[in-house]
Amino acid sequence: MPTNTKTMWTKIKDKFSLPQKQITLSVHSTSCDSLKLFDTHHDNKDVLIEIDQQDHTIHVTSSSLEPHCPIFTLSIGIFDILVLLVLYIVQEGTVITSETWIKMGCKYVPCMKPLYSKAEQEMYNAGLKSRCQSFLFPYQFFRFFTPIFLHGDITHLLSNLIYQALVGTLLEGKYGKITLGICYILFGFSANVMSSLCNPKSISLGASGAVYGLLFFCIIDNTLRIFTITNIQDKIIQFLITLLVIPYFILSIFLDVDSSGHVDHAAHIGGAIMGVLVAIFLCDMPAFITTRISNGKKRIQLIALILIIGYFVITLMIFYLFIPVHLK
Repeated sequence: MPTNTKTMWTKIKDKFSLPQKQITLSVHSTSCDSLKLFDTHHDNKDVLIEIDQQDHTIHVTSSSLEPHCPIFTLSIGIFDILVLLVLYIVQEGTVITSETWIKMGCKYVPCMKPLYSKAEQEMYNAGLKSRCQSFLFPYQFFRFFTPIFLHGDITHLLSNLIYQALVGTLLEGKYGKITLGICYILFGFSANVMSSLCNPKSISLGASGAVYGLLFFCIIDNTLRIFTITNIQDKIIQFLITLLVIPYFILSIFLDVDSSGHVDHAAHIGGAIMGVLVAIFLCDMPAFITTRISNGKKRIQLIALILIIGYFVITLMIFYLFIPVHLK
């Protein structure tokens, strides 16, 4: 390898890191200009760099240019459909009763913690144990999670799947299936905890709380990216993507998006709160935010992590220690 080409390669290795998104660049410039270009990109993925010394052409190709398949988003959608079919089979019809939802794991607080008084426990526990199933009764903690995958009917399911597919695909392409899967469960868990606090006497089911978390995560992520990218066309694209996910949020406030007659706004709020906190933890912050304080990015992530843990600790303590459960 010629000496000056080798020197350029060494400098590039020291200065260059690839952005989080897939890129392919073909740059025609002097060596100095090319190095300045590389200073603007950041990531840790492998790249293939070909250097043509004669015309100073540098070809940068990401090793991650394979077509993206939203594995988690597709899997969770298929799983939701299968669960609804199981509900229909258990019900032996398409009109599902509250008894079937309770049996299949919907949020129902009397199954999740003991009744407030000894008299009520003696009067109702036998019947509750039969309704809730005996497994872990009366501390069925899993009911904070199982309602995420239950839906009342096909309309309820489709209203969630459409935006779950849209937003999930966008986020999975950037953060990966494992991170998105963890986030999805966190959003749904947060939604059901908040619903249990605010509506302890009602049953609740559906993925809308988790979808709310995804929506707020996506809106914040795409809004912040408008400040972190320089190309005006990319800024417009990010803005349009953000606009796509806002209608669900607005409609679910003013309209009954699942046509069930019951909207669990507490679950939506719980999912949204966790979506905001996770976005603060995971999203790339613009320089005008991170440069205002020393080691800004890590401090912001630490604050977000503390808030996430604190939120769950406080809400669960309130639920188990201060929310009385009555059936009378």
